[in-house]
Amino acid sequence: MRLGLVCALLAPGVLYCVAPSRSAPSAPADVWPVSLGERAASRLGIGPGDRLDLSVHPAGPWQAARVAQVHRPVRYPTEVGRETLEIRLHLPDLQTLAGRGDEVDSIVVRLRSPGGPAPARTGRAPEAGERLAAELVTRLNASPLGFRAYTSAELAARNSSPFEVIARFHRAIGAVTVLASSVFLVAIMTLKGEEMRRQVGVMRLIGVSPRTVVSSVLVIAAGVALLGSAIGVGLGYLLSLGINAYYRALFDTDLVFSRITPHLLGTSAGASALLGIAAGAFTAWRVLRQGPLEQLGR
Repeated sequence: MRLGLVCALLAPGVLYCVAPSRSAPSAPADVWPVSLGERAASRLGIGPGDRLDLSVHPAGPWQAARVAQVHRPVRYPTEVGRETLEIRLHLPDLQTLAGRGDEVDSIVVRLRSPGGPAPARTGRAPEAGERLAAELVTRLNASPLGFRAYTSAELAARNSSPFEVIARFHRAIGAVTVLASSVFLVAIMTLKGEEMRRQVGVMRLIGVSPRTVVSSVLVIAAGVALLGSAIGVGLGYLLSLGINAYYRALFDTDLVFSRITPHLLGTSAGASALLGIAAGAFTAWRVLRQGPLEQLGR
């Protein structure tokens, strides 16, 4: 008995209508094996072994199929938030169901290193895999096959203009944040310099050189900046974990929405150290421009 559910499934240029039914005692010889995505299986309330009737039109004709497995599809960033469902058929079955053959929108070729698992899984540098992919793309584009091949990085760059806009927006926010934090750091070091005024005066009266005083102020400023950077990285890491947990559950995907990379950590520490040294130099100049007796209040 068909439940009368009609769903749009993700397939190359074809809208599929699916009507789930109860498992039959025996499957006919012409029942096709299909693979359902997790969202489709959950929405239709079916699992491995259940029967489906497939058609490209709501009125039929219908083709019997059986769910062979339920898979978790790899979702691209551009597909996040879409409510499309996914069903996979063998290519001859798909052509028969659609009534069209020798038509394809795109072909995905996944490369495997001849020396073992993929570099991403072994921790090795991905340059070798990228070089092999680029060489394969060059050979495919040179062959008279009538299509254009791209690497995954090139295809992502062609289809990620909205993400590039978002990335630029994030960079602008980061620049404003760094400027605001630098002003805050200068204010903290100025207050610290006022507190150190008497100590600096005493140090100069007992013969401590101005270079030593400046070095001390610079070390303090750099330490304050690096400490603030470490606290910020820790808060950012916790926030990143929360963002990934929330949006992965919201969109039912394994995509990483927030990531703290070693490059980002290095940039943060370097910028903090430079800003701290600059703030320390400004504070040292303010402290040393007065004489020792003036610094002692006399």
